Amino acid sequence: MPRLLMILATVFWGASYLITKWALQEISTVSFLFFRYAVASVSLVPLFLLHPISLNKQLIKQGIYLSLLQTIVMFGQTMGLATISASLSSFVTGFYIVFGLLIRFFVTKKLPDVFDMLTSAMCLGGLGLLTNSFGATDLVGVGYTFLGALFIAIYIYVLDRYVTPATAFTLTFLQMVGIMTSFGCVLLLQHDTFQFPHQLSTWGAIMLAGLGCSSLAHFLHAKAQPKLGAFKVSIILMLEPVFATLFAYWGLDERLYPMSFVGIGMILIAIAAINWRLKKI
Repeated sequence: MPRLLMILATVFWGASYLITKWALQEISTVSFLFFRYAVASVSLVPLFLLHPISLNKQLIKQGIYLSLLQTIVMFGQTMGLATISASLSSFVTGFYIVFGLLIRFFVTKKLPDVFDMLTSAMCLGGLGLLTNSFGATDLVGVGYTFLGALFIAIYIYVLDRYVTPATAFTLTFLQMVGIMTSFGCVLLLQHDTFQFPHQLSTWGAIMLAGLGCSSLAHFLHAKAQPKLGAFKVSIILMLEPVFATLFAYWGLDERLYPMSFVGIGMILIAIAAINWRLKKI
């Protein structure tokens, strides 16, 4: 069940690349992110009121830390998507798995297992074939996306320390409110960047991003990670670029090549292999 929840979260996050591209055709990056997380926050208020949970200083601090990390992730990814393709963005984002191995090395002072490095390399190789994205042109967009990838790895590690099945919903709610507040403050400081959506399609993208790709996906992730652990979550998250590329092919007319399907196969084999290995431990 936790694996299914995590896979479902990757479907939503894979779709978010396409949805973000749609929204950025009319409004600015910061405006989109503010409205996206405003929708996410408001959607969780009724559930929060129906199932009141006693907040304490520790939970609030954890929610603030996680929301700040996610703010940087969302800013980096969305700024990158303004100038590079969804497929390239998903490929660069996949480098979070390398950053994750480095973080684990610095924390544990132990070199990653050879099997872990091989499966991670196989995932990245599969991503390269899948997205056909090695020929990057916009270095600024790539740089923003690399920043997002680094903070995804940090976020997964920090969430692993904080979240429990009992606190999953509360931390999700606090994150949504915290991210909305962060981008709201940016809009207040740079009010000239605020753009109100007028097109129905833009509001549709905001609603999909807020409800599915934000509040629901983050809650599914928070529920799954305590049972799966940080590394297994990192591996399953490699499905996100697969879904992102397929959605981009469908909604943005980005091309799929024969080697793309080889890349998908490599990622699926790597995910199956690491799941098999962790079952044996």
